[in-house]
Amino acid sequence: MPQALHITPFPTVPARPSPLRPAARTWVFGLACLVMATGAVIGSPPAGAAEDTLRDSREQLRQFPFQPDCAGNTQEMVACLWKRRNQGDATLEGLLGTPALLEQWRTSRRWVCRQAAQKAEGGSLHPIVWLSCENALNRELLRQIRRPLAQSADL
Repeated sequence: MPQALHITPFPTVPARPSPLRPAARTWVFGLACLVMATGAVIGSPPAGAAEDTLRDSREQLRQFPFQPDCAGNTQEMVACLWKRRNQGDATLEGLLGTPALLEQWRTSRRWVCRQAAQKAEGGSLHPIVWLSCENALNRELLRQIRRPLAQSADL
């Protein structure tokens, strides 16, 4: 039986004021809760995934034997998408205000993208599908955080 994901509550008050407007904070909180709730239903994370921090990911990418090239071979494309994912995570870390909140996002996003990439499991496209999913979720969260309040009210 899969083990349920334990979700810790969000930090009560960030060390610095949030750059998000109240409506954007509500939307971002809702998106993060949805991603985390989806992950809680799926089961336990892959071995070692919970310990994979942004710092770990950066170090692993440095040791990856292929250079990032989004128009290159499969392994170079993986390196490119991986680098983009880490860059997006670094940007989100600054906007979210705490490394702990970023790691909650990374864990939840990993759950969702694991499901999206399942269709390619065992093939060379698996890491490309997985990282493309993670990059798409990062882009959407960044778009929502940066969207002016006037545009958010139009939803």
